[in-house]
Amino acid sequence: MKKIALIISLMALFSLNVNAQRKTTAFGLKLGPNLGWASAGSTTTSSDGVGVGFAFGGIVDHYFSKHIAASSGLNLNFLSMGYQFEDSRIPENYLEATKVSVNRRFKGTYLEVPIKLKVKIDIVDSWKAYAEGGVGLGFNLRAMGKDSYKDSFGTLYEDKSFSNYRDQYKIIQTALNFGLGAIFEVNSKFSLFAQLTFNHALSNSFNKAMEKQTGSIIRTNFIGLEIGIIN
Repeated sequence: MKKIALIISLMALFSLNVNAQRKTTAFGLKLGPNLGWASAGSTTTSSDGVGVGFAFGGIVDHYFSKHIAASSGLNLNFLSMGYQFEDSRIPENYLEATKVSVNRRFKGTYLEVPIKLKVKIDIVDSWKAYAEGGVGLGFNLRAMGKDSYKDSFGTLYEDKSFSNYRDQYKIIQTALNFGLGAIFEVNSKFSLFAQLTFNHALSNSFNKAMEKQTGSIIRTNFIGLEIGIIN
């Protein structure tokens, strides 16, 4: 009985040691620039240029095995882009609203919670590659616009500065989120990584009232290059 008890104790200690060595949760930080553009979801909308933005955030990876993890965290995405949509405006000296084509330079800030599956593969020595994909839930913190349009006589009307148009946009926006990256393990405590990420909104950025008023559907997109550190 003593021998059996000793064997069981040794097996338990070995099991605890293995579990202690296997890191199941990793935390990290990331940042980098992005390029944003709009995709039209209706005949009255179109893209009108790419804008340069920025993003940073935190990462939480929970590993089910050595190479597969559920990845989440918190992203703060600063987006910039241009798009065109139809709206009713009252130009100077007009008595009533008229339908015009509005060009908007858009700057938005979204706080996003991603939920993704990450798969890693070993390459050579301390290098690993990975791919991840899933969805993101974004909360609209800021929506600024600088509008310009021409009336029926060709007179140009243009905002002198960016205005707050947050009441025209949805508070919550869902998006597809994909990434491809490489990891370099510096030591047993932390690693460096670089990632190419793509984000495509699934829902209309305009809220229901704005969609009904303009008949417009705008979906934001961005592609970004992120670098970061993870433990």
